[in-house]
Amino acid sequence: MKKPMSDVLYQEESSYKDMLLRKSMKMRIMETVAFVFGMMILAQFFPSDATAFKVLAFAIAIAVVGLSPFLYKAILRPMYKLTKTHLIISLSGEEKSYPLNEVEPIYEGRHVYRLSGKRESLMVSRQFLSHLNERLFYYQKGNKKRR
Repeated sequence: MKKPMSDVLYQEESSYKDMLLRKSMKMRIMETVAFVFGMMILAQFFPSDATAFKVLAFAIAIAVVGLSPFLYKAILRPMYKLTKTHLIISLSGEEKSYPLNEVEPIYEGRHVYRLSGKRESLMVSRQFLSHLNERLFYYQKGNKKRR
């Protein structure tokens, strides 16, 4: 659902820091699998008590965790838009629109929300999250008055 740019209250493209700190569980699992795969390859060439093995294992960990946000950003190109009535998330060119009545924060993590019943991690800045929470408050407050 495309919204005219005049309807967009706030728009943000995910930064490296946002993608590093606010990854979804799926992304974290993919990183873990990549690390394990790298360690299995490394174990074929070096004994586990060798200094080179330890240094390279540390390098693999840094590479997987540190470089994955660049890869996610290149592949997913995440863009988040907030309108008066919807949260619009664009990943890999595919845009999904969630009505604000189907968006609710989950308090175990500040960037984790329930969107249409599914738990999602939003890879956005604190500023965007504060705009979203403010908009949710106004939206819910307005709906209570109409009842």
